[in-house]
Amino acid sequence: MNKKALISISLAAGMLLGAGAAPAIGRIAARQGLTASAAAQSGTTVDGWKFSSDGTSCTITGAENTVQGEVAIPASIQMEDGTSLPVTKISGGFRSNAKYITGLTIPASVNLIDNFAFKGLNNLTSVKFEGKILVLNEDTFADCTSLESVTLPEGLMEIGTSCFAGCTRLNNIKLPSTLSTIGSKAFASCESLTSITIPAKVTEITGEAFKRCKALKNVTIENGVKTIGFASFGACDSIEEITIPKSVNTISNMNSYCMFSDWGNYAANIKSVTIENPDCEFWQFQGTEEKPLTIYGYEGSTAQKYCEENGERKHVVFKSIGEKPAPQPVNDYGEFCDANGDGDIDSADAQFVLLYYVEKMAGNEPSWYALTKNPKAPDAP
Repeated sequence: MNKKALISISLAAGMLLGAGAAPAIGRIAARQGLTASAAAQSGTTVDGWKFSSDGTSCTITGAENTVQGEVAIPASIQMEDGTSLPVTKISGGFRSNAKYITGLTIPASVNLIDNFAFKGLNNLTSVKFEGKILVLNEDTFADCTSLESVTLPEGLMEIGTSCFAGCTRLNNIKLPSTLSTIGSKAFASCESLTSITIPAKVTEITGEAFKRCKALKNVTIENGVKTIGFASFGACDSIEEITIPKSVNTISNMNSYCMFSDWGNYAANIKSVTIENPDCEFWQFQGTEEKPLTIYGYEGSTAQKYCEENGERKHVVFKSIGEKPAPQPVNDYGEFCDANGDGDIDSADAQFVLLYYVEKMAGNEPSWYALTKNPKAPDAP
């Protein structure tokens, strides 16, 4: 008698929560309770999915070419001893095989995806996450040249370096409100991307994040972003106008290249930039004699000063949006109404005030700058 029992792979998304539907896997129309006759032991393959196990959970390490079409990574694997172990991790190993996956569903059980995991899957057109994941690592979907749509989950906090770089057909992606970090070159050369909204929790749009996104026209930067890196929108030829919100303190450059240039290739059609922070620091904006660049800003602002000093040489023209706002009031204790300097007085400022007094009650001498990173704090270095 064969002692190896038949094993079943549960494909239900969110199996850890006890519910879900079973999508297709490979060429097989999956059903809940689908059984497979392969041995479910660590380091083997079941229904085309390669996996390993540490005895408490499983890692999907790759897939064979038999895994084709719109597929779902299994949420759990039932082992030979009858134990059902959750799939919690995906490592690299797809690029050399799994060439025919066109749609990919990642179950809620997965909480870690390694660098380069799906890089170069050239037939992949869509990706859906059924649960929360905190981080998408470096090059996770880089060079997936057929990828058109990605549904990112709320709860995602970081998109790593070059995560979607080279996804030339990507045209539909919404960044979740929980996102706080966008890595360098994260969306570089996404040539079909037409619009993007940068959530308020992103503190920095890193260098080259969206460079060479040739179709990118509509860019919304929410109030809360503090720094914009060099060449972040370099050679984005479809951008005609953009507003830099009042929360942005610094627009960086590198070797005289600003946020719209890519090593000498300037965004060809940029006509106007509105800078809402009158004290925003920047070093390089420029137009051409045929297409001068209009910079909108407050009277007495750094924008006006830049245009007055560089107008003829850089082909920039200043236009006022009004008088420079009065500084935020400061009371006798040095606390700001706008504690974090993002331009709004809201619950975030109240949290800083509460934290300040908690520190005081604990006998500490809290620094406003250390708490808020507000460069206008009285004790800023």
